[in-house]
Amino acid sequence: MLFALLLAGAASLAAQEVEVTSVRFNNLRAPTGSNGTWMETDIVLIVRPAAGSAGQMVSRVRVSVLLGFELPALAGGERRLEHYRAEAECVALEPGRISVRFYLPPELVKRDQLRSDPKFWSVELAVGGKSVPAGRAAYAAALASADQRRSFQQRAAAAAAANDGILQPQYLTPFANEYPRATPSFVRREGR
Repeated sequence: MLFALLLAGAASLAAQEVEVTSVRFNNLRAPTGSNGTWMETDIVLIVRPAAGSAGQMVSRVRVSVLLGFELPALAGGERRLEHYRAEAECVALEPGRISVRFYLPPELVKRDQLRSDPKFWSVELAVGGKSVPAGRAAYAAALASADQRRSFQQRAAAAAAANDGILQPQYLTPFANEYPRATPSFVRREGR
């Protein structure tokens, strides 16, 4: 009996679909009127809960983003890459279209002269602690093959550690109360 329940739970989790449909990058001012331009990463998800799932929702959806910007050369040197990463876990998502947003602060946008989309980026998903297949995630066009994605993720993960905490989920920014109808609730872990 227990085995049958575990199998049914695994099948239910597998049948739940969450996928990235678009990723957009925007420069915008904070709603508080503060100085400077923030860079927004807007990740649009389509959510299709499995039939019979609790409340017809998909629970514990983690969105992980990794950005790689090519920056201008310093003092005649070569152009360099700067990497940023963040993740946010949604408590539960209703069926339909949902946006999860991350922001780079204005000081960084100004310092690094971020005027365009990152050269490399990836968005990966997990539902209930289990990774979603790569076909439902999203990657920059420059990362077309699985080998390119794997190489970027390995290289960028090590480099991004120096910038941990800079790319911020929406709930930690002045945009926390923006888009009230289109923003999910998040599992909060800061300060632990």
